[in-house]
Amino acid sequence: MSKPLLSVSGLVRSYGTGGSKVDVLKGISMKIYPGEMVAIIGQSGSGKSTLMNILGCLDRPSGGDYQINGISTRSLSNDDLAALRRNYFGFIFQRYHLLTHLSAKDNVEIPAIYAGTSSKNRDEQARKLLTRLGLGERIDYMPGQLSGGQQQRVSIARALMNGGKVILADEPTGALDSKSGLEVMKILKELNSQGHTVILVTHDRSIAANAPHIIEIKDGEIVGDIWNKDKFFTKEQEAAYNASGAASADDGHAAEPAEESGSQSQSSGRIISELDRNLTGRTAFFAGLGRFGEAFKMAWIAMVTHRMRTLLTMLGIIIGIAAVVSIVAIGQGATEEIINNINSIGTNTIRIMPGKDWGDMRAGKIKTLSTNDMAALKQQVYTDSVTPSVTSSQILRYNRGEANGQVMGVSSEYFRVMGLSFASG
Repeated sequence: MSKPLLSVSGLVRSYGTGGSKVDVLKGISMKIYPGEMVAIIGQSGSGKSTLMNILGCLDRPSGGDYQINGISTRSLSNDDLAALRRNYFGFIFQRYHLLTHLSAKDNVEIPAIYAGTSSKNRDEQARKLLTRLGLGERIDYMPGQLSGGQQQRVSIARALMNGGKVILADEPTGALDSKSGLEVMKILKELNSQGHTVILVTHDRSIAANAPHIIEIKDGEIVGDIWNKDKFFTKEQEAAYNASGAASADDGHAAEPAEESGSQSQSSGRIISELDRNLTGRTAFFAGLGRFGEAFKMAWIAMVTHRMRTLLTMLGIIIGIAAVVSIVAIGQGATEEIINNINSIGTNTIRIMPGKDWGDMRAGKIKTLSTNDMAALKQQVYTDSVTPSVTSSQILRYNRGEANGQVMGVSSEYFRVMGLSFASG
């Protein structure tokens, strides 16, 4: 019996913690075989998009197990999952998600850039895919110059750039008119007939009717898993149908095929080495260097294309840095000024004043300090210099101006004691 390509067992996905925990997926179990065209249908909020994100390794389940070719994704690192997404899956979104500043060809090349494919091979493959999808004359057009159906074709070409063994299409016709929607579905059917496994996620039953295998989800649970025997089967679809045991199932639902024996302990390095074919013959260093160069090139194109946005972003960064530098400079300058003032006074300066304590009201009446005391203090070994200080308020006159001022009587050593010096004169 054929081995399932994608296998989901008891899958649970929850959001929130504690009392606010919400189960979006509740014990989902299903199998998808190589060459199938499957439609996952359900109303908004049923959990179909969450399931697609897990199938495409964009999200991790909260419980249960998800296997790709018999390899469990639970033990894979984020880098390993990224390699799976890059080389195993192709994504088609409802809103296309094309980069507006890149041409159709450059948009298609993006997955190959991260896979480390050479520039020449990327260019050839992108042109071949766009020509195959009827966009040969619009290879260098920007997304804004293309219709909705043409933009969706570009996204399909992008999904196929690295092979697209599994194509995940989330509402691929949701943003298109009926004619463009039919064209997109025709392309997806052709890709399926060529061996690609196609998984459609939709709420439209008329779109789901294009798939021989329909899985219906409601409130996070599978309520229907049906094969339409009247649909035209390719060889791959017929093999998948037979592998699923649907032909012998009494209730019309897919029976569970027997598990093939296989080592579940295969290392993530082995599955990645099998998938990452584009790096064959090149070291990881040069592949990473090439990706960095291409990423820098795309960033530069984006900056040049959106000049005003780039200018405003740079202006904001410049103002922010200037503000931080100014505040730090002012703070440091104020700190140094205070420290210098303290140092100028000196920590080894002792001031002797009359009275018992600071603020003694009777201190003004005490006249016991004299010049003899100053001479005695100056003779001490621990004394460098001594100065008396007598302060009086006087009226100061200059020409016709008058002002109240303080007059201090001091000795010649006052400037040394206070750490002062004349600026001039």
